Amino acid sequence: MNIFTPKAALFDSHIERAKFLMVYRLTLIFTVIFFILVLTFHDVEINALVSYIIAFSASLIALIYLLVSKKHNHLFLFFAIAGSIISQFSCNFSLTTTHYVDFLWMVIAALLAFVGMGKYWGMAILAMNSVGIAFFIYYRHNLHLELLPPLDKLTATGAYIELVLAIFVFGYLMYQFISFQNFSEAKLRKANIELANQNAVILAKNNENITLIKEIHHRVKNNLQIIISLLRLQQSEIVNEEARSNFTEAINRVMVMSSIHQRLYQEKEVSRIDLKSYLSDLAEDLKMIFQTEKKIDVHITSTYGEIDLKTLVPLGLLLNELISNSYKYAFNAVAEGEIKIAIITC
Repeated sequence: MNIFTPKAALFDSHIERAKFLMVYRLTLIFTVIFFILVLTFHDVEINALVSYIIAFSASLIALIYLLVSKKHNHLFLFFAIAGSIISQFSCNFSLTTTHYVDFLWMVIAALLAFVGMGKYWGMAILAMNSVGIAFFIYYRHNLHLELLPPLDKLTATGAYIELVLAIFVFGYLMYQFISFQNFSEAKLRKANIELANQNAVILAKNNENITLIKEIHHRVKNNLQIIISLLRLQQSEIVNEEARSNFTEAINRVMVMSSIHQRLYQEKEVSRIDLKSYLSDLAEDLKMIFQTEKKIDVHITSTYGEIDLKTLVPLGLLLNELISNSYKYAFNAVAEGEIKIAIITC
């Protein structure tokens, strides 16, 4: 640890630790530089000396507070407001000294507010300094030019030191701002990579689960087909017409269940089936079962898209009964007919 890097391990966030170090270093530099300026230029114009004394005092108080409390966030706002007030005071009341650096201090004050407190405080500091600059330009600038004496070497040296300090502070703030941006971008990239890896794992697991579910549906469908074949074998041995009819109804119900599982095996979405397509297939299967010389057309209308398995199973069984009964009883006295199925959303 050195004087420019005090212990700051109490901060979990890299950004907060960097902000603490930034405020500490700036406060330390302000305290030292403005103390030197107060000692060196104690006999210059009184208002300029007052500005230096206020700047030194504010920096010293902030340094002591920072070392004792380790709280740094509101010091950004403190320096932004104090720097703006001191710069405005110097511009409007110290008329016999140059003000090259004061305008730069105003920019630095706004930048401190932006970096430490966010855009709203930064805009507020900019607005406050804009008003102060307008007052100086319209009401004090001409008088300042009349009263401004030629610079001697001592005054020029002081102006140079303060200007270099301001440029250094501005550059340091920009460097820190860019560092914050780079750190945030690197953290975001790392988070995106981790998220992409997690998504890849989840996608692989999801594909594996879909394949497994489809395989289950395929096996269930095969088992139901075996049951249908056994029932048909048994049906062929039955002489009683009523019993044969009951077997046909049972076969049809099992066929409905089998067709649902077959659909689920074939579809990309294993939990939902296109309703109209399924009903069309069901109607064709029943038409093959109830083969007749009569011309019977089946027309299906549906405003539903896909439907879940929980709803489809009872709906399929219901429609199986309706279509089967229509084939068996609705067209006994006619040579042709039509079955219309309409499923409309309310």
